[in-house]
Amino acid sequence: MNYLQEWQQSCVDEQLIRLNVTGLAGESPSEHLLYADTLPRRNDGRVSNAILDRYNHVEAGGWWCSGIDLLTGELDLWGCFKPDSPRIHPQKGKIIKYEHPPQATTGLFALRVPLSLWERIAERAGIAIAEAQIDPEQPDLGFWQWLMNHPQVPLCITEGAKKAGALLSAGYAAIALPGVHNGYRTPKDETGKRIGHSHLIAPLKKLAQPQREIYIAFDQDSKPKAVESVNSAIKRLGYLFQKADCKVKIITWDNQFGKGVDDFIAEKGQEFFTEAYQTALPFDIWKAQGLSQLTYPADLEVHARYLPNLEIAENAQLVGIKSAKGTGKTQFIQTLVAQALAKHQPVLVIGHRVRLVEELCLRFGLPYITEVREHPLGQVLGYGLCIDSLHPNSQAKFNPEQWSESLVIIDEVEQVLWHTLNSDTCRHQRVSILKSLKSLLQNVLGGGGRVVVADADLSDISLDYLMALSGIPLNPFIIQNQWKPQKKEAWTVYHYPENDPKRLVKNLVKHIKEGGKPFVCLSAQKISSSWGTLNLESYLKNQFPDTKILRIDAESLAEPSHPAYGCMANLDQVLAHYDVVLASPSIETGVSIDLKDHFTSVWCIAQGIQTATSVCQALGRIRANIPRHIWVAGYSFNQVGNGSTSIASLLTSGHRLTELNIRLLQKSDLENLDDLDTGFQAESLLCWAKMAVRVNASMLHYRDSVLALLQQDNHHLELKIPKAHLKTVTENQVSLAAQNQLTDAIQEAREQNYQAECQAIALSPKLSDQKYQKLKKRLVKNVQERRTLRKHELKQRYGIEITPELVVLDDQGWYQKLRLHYFLTVGRHYLADRDTKFAKNLIEQGHGSLFLPDFNGSQLGAIIGTMEILGIPVLLADPRRELCPQDDDLLALAQIAIQNRADIKTVVGIGIAHNASPITIIRRFLDLVGYDLQVLKSKKIGKKQVRIYQIIVPSDGREAVFQQWLIRDRALPGSSEGWFDEYCLKLKSSGQKHKSDNDPYRQLSLDLA
Repeated sequence: MNYLQEWQQSCVDEQLIRLNVTGLAGESPSEHLLYADTLPRRNDGRVSNAILDRYNHVEAGGWWCSGIDLLTGELDLWGCFKPDSPRIHPQKGKIIKYEHPPQATTGLFALRVPLSLWERIAERAGIAIAEAQIDPEQPDLGFWQWLMNHPQVPLCITEGAKKAGALLSAGYAAIALPGVHNGYRTPKDETGKRIGHSHLIAPLKKLAQPQREIYIAFDQDSKPKAVESVNSAIKRLGYLFQKADCKVKIITWDNQFGKGVDDFIAEKGQEFFTEAYQTALPFDIWKAQGLSQLTYPADLEVHARYLPNLEIAENAQLVGIKSAKGTGKTQFIQTLVAQALAKHQPVLVIGHRVRLVEELCLRFGLPYITEVREHPLGQVLGYGLCIDSLHPNSQAKFNPEQWSESLVIIDEVEQVLWHTLNSDTCRHQRVSILKSLKSLLQNVLGGGGRVVVADADLSDISLDYLMALSGIPLNPFIIQNQWKPQKKEAWTVYHYPENDPKRLVKNLVKHIKEGGKPFVCLSAQKISSSWGTLNLESYLKNQFPDTKILRIDAESLAEPSHPAYGCMANLDQVLAHYDVVLASPSIETGVSIDLKDHFTSVWCIAQGIQTATSVCQALGRIRANIPRHIWVAGYSFNQVGNGSTSIASLLTSGHRLTELNIRLLQKSDLENLDDLDTGFQAESLLCWAKMAVRVNASMLHYRDSVLALLQQDNHHLELKIPKAHLKTVTENQVSLAAQNQLTDAIQEAREQNYQAECQAIALSPKLSDQKYQKLKKRLVKNVQERRTLRKHELKQRYGIEITPELVVLDDQGWYQKLRLHYFLTVGRHYLADRDTKFAKNLIEQGHGSLFLPDFNGSQLGAIIGTMEILGIPVLLADPRRELCPQDDDLLALAQIAIQNRADIKTVVGIGIAHNASPITIIRRFLDLVGYDLQVLKSKKIGKKQVRIYQIIVPSDGREAVFQQWLIRDRALPGSSEGWFDEYCLKLKSSGQKHKSDNDPYRQLSLDLA
């Protein structure tokens, strides 16, 4: 085929082809290829006969392509040749489609760009081309220097010259690598051992200017090995570009429309590529989605709207079911349970939320654990329980050895395992729970039982983890339903781009006024949340007094007098009686609402509390295909560990923090640390890290993550942009006033509800410790009992009179701030005792084993030590001091903080920019203890006007709390009566950090300073 036709079939501009591609035959191909000085040559300088023989096939002709050398700006000597008669690789037996100059440094394809395309690329980036930059003789030679001068122009990176040509022709700046791994180099010694860090090749470094957007568009392969290789290259290349402060995105498309980007453009057209480009995934989200993949081959693969009856192999021990939301996974499992019960095989159902497990048990005909004693067959049939109770000390008195012949069901397995590894409710018994889970899997999978796990988002992570816990080499039996919503089944999802959900709520109100019946998913219940279930219920009831509104959240489900109480057992029947339903995350998973022709829409406010997957789960609870309206926060403050999106970084930082905490405890004379099992269940720690990285990546780009998951499921997204350009100024003003009025009304409802709740907590009756323990264990608690518990816990926490104002402060995180402030100053002497006590409790509960994330989260010593090294206590001791950013001690503080910012992120949990000012850093640390800075005045230093600051000391009554804490801590054995006065005197008189010879944190200071 003529090379011009071949390239044009890949949608490459003809002028670009003629600038970069040449037809060659005879000796010309060899002259272009065989130029490297390192090639073996004869005495006359001619390349050796062996090399000539290897390349004699090129004489038959083909095409040659080369571009610009980005390092010199001149035409590149390096390029590639596509022979008409390709040779066969002698070892691999595969056709070698492209020949590159042997033993020459591999380059890249920066093609010459004709002026027409240059202008199109510039126009897309919103830049006008200056005439002075263009050489009238050879205008195509200046493009790449122009690109280097304009980092605001995005750059696409692909593999193969034709693909770069297709992208350039479509109006996108693009370079091509000869292979996916050719964009970076990894230093190795002569044995092939890695001896240094990978780095971008020199030409890419020139294009990797800070803040440039880099779009990677490699082939969408289907072969597992090819996919693994491409993903590995994207991870390395993306990381290196991120390290250069570039913004990296990954372009993906359905490979049924073409493997390469040129095939995709040729098949679907440039507008479809533009859509893929605009929806490209940020690098961190792409990595997180990679951790969500299921790569185990399917034993049974179906493409069905609902899972049909399928025969599972008799010898299948671990069965994994992956099928989209609303495709009948629970119904399929119900059949498996019925078959097991018919054979008198016990069934154990494990979940992560009590109400959801109760609902599953009801469907399966099994008792929940609390009903076992009353059930006629007791434990003979089996039962369901929350994984929080999967240990011998729970009410279940769980014994994993009793279940070796049973069928174990874990529905929504991804969330169940994450709850097991990271939830607060499992923390105190986490080691026991993990030991029981491991023993259960070993007994069931090693005996005659079977484990069935199911999830719409089932991934390798969960399967790998369960198999690692079992310790048994086995292949999981995978049932995969490849069905995805097609056009008629896909939801239409309207998403709101604003920074708050005011406009969504305004449209929700309008929808109700027009007779709509919405199901509303919310991410919070608390009265302190403006957009939570309680406050939105108050607002809507005020707006629509005659409308039937049902609130479903943890409180209403547990309150016997509330209409939502017990509704999980017959949800469809209950909901049919209501016009508006407000649901918290209490029903985001494991619930199917199949009510037909009732609800007219689904609405969602996702504030960044749930994971992105949970948001999508919540949207799918209503099975009917009705419009969805969503507002999602742009990012979330929730993070796991140090917030890293690298598994290695998360684990390494965690291990270092563990070592530091143990060193501090050893200096505090905590006994038996040498026998401490800090390597407990490495498989659990690895699974925690993988899932944590997945969560951290989605939280960094929260809105993008949710939208990407919806797109992945083929749903149709529509941006709900206010049509301001169609309105008059007056109409816009009226619209804005209406939104402000709505916000004021919701805030008023929140304030009234919140003050009433705080007052009710403060006025609740007192509890004895015995009654508190009894009430705390009760599964179902009414509103008053919850308030009474809260009051008792506040009294235990602060030791002062409980007032409504104290409840507000506690909701605002007052305790965490006071605790740090106390141990940083007046309670410093008791810090070691405090950390020792928490460590002992965890060690005792784990029988000598520690789950490291829980242990690190329980310790304060490293945080306090870090703040002392930076001199924060000295600043707190002299709040009247005028702080100048150019003071020597503040500059030194900033230098230490910036040099150790990675460790500070791990230990303290705050991020510090590499160019952060001393005042910014100080403000971040003061915020940890509830202090702030104010501008006092301006002062001229040299020729520069500098702001002078002063610390703002809060008047919140914390001294009374410290007094109670000191009384408590002084009563401990071995405490020093005169510590408070001595400490204050030292700080006030000398302004120096306290450095007692007995201080176990002194060595920490010396180590880090």
